[in-house]
Amino acid sequence: MTRIFSIVMVRAFPAEEGTWVWWVRYGIVVVISWTFAVWINRRYTDKRSFESLGLTFDGLAMKDFFVGLILSGLMVGIVFTILLISGLLGIQEISWTDSRIPPILEILLFFLGIGLAVGWSEELVFRGYLLQNLRDGIGIFWAVAIMSIYYGIVHMSNPNSTWLAGVIISIFGFLRIFPWLRTGQLWLGMGMHAGWNFLQGPIFGFGVSGYSTQFLIRQKVLGPDWITGGSFGPEAGIVVLPALLVGLVAVYLWTAKREHTPWIQEIRRPPKLR
Repeated sequence: MTRIFSIVMVRAFPAEEGTWVWWVRYGIVVVISWTFAVWINRRYTDKRSFESLGLTFDGLAMKDFFVGLILSGLMVGIVFTILLISGLLGIQEISWTDSRIPPILEILLFFLGIGLAVGWSEELVFRGYLLQNLRDGIGIFWAVAIMSIYYGIVHMSNPNSTWLAGVIISIFGFLRIFPWLRTGQLWLGMGMHAGWNFLQGPIFGFGVSGYSTQFLIRQKVLGPDWITGGSFGPEAGIVVLPALLVGLVAVYLWTAKREHTPWIQEIRRPPKLR
């Protein structure tokens, strides 16, 4: 279904890779096809509600989502600042160029495509359906370990990927899982994912997991790829590790008073008798 829908969208809306049209088109394809696939399987295979994946929508969900956006901005800012003050990044220009529509509208469309659409779809599939069904089958420890590693492996097929990118994105996989562990909901992770993709690409000018975008800050990374991530983006370099640590600590602190979450349930689970 995804393949057929993608072919239809490509023919209906041809676009150069990296433009807002390309990303919005991609976003529409993944949101509709992945959401439909998860809904069908959750409803008719698992016999459970779509909402049970961690999609309870209330005031706290909105707070979590926007905190996730802010936190991702802090994380990208840390990476950018480290590279800048260490001389591994040079700023060439700050302007939104090559736009055929009002820049503010184009930036919003990038946010909808590369941010919200990808954040919703990947969190729904990876941290929603796959992780939680694995948890039900083999337990939370192995589910988290397998899905973290699998997330890294999947991204190794992206353009300009390396083995180091796979390793670091596996660590990123745990950061993506951690908000669900701490809240039992997907909203905080969706906000972090949407904000990270949008800010590192269209705003700060980095590659987004190997893919290009238009950007506000035209910059060039100058150091070795194993530090900076090169054309793949910061996720392929060790420069991102301090930001990952900040993200984990911030999520822990923001969710410190949550109860009845997968994290708390696992801690309070009585040990198995041999």
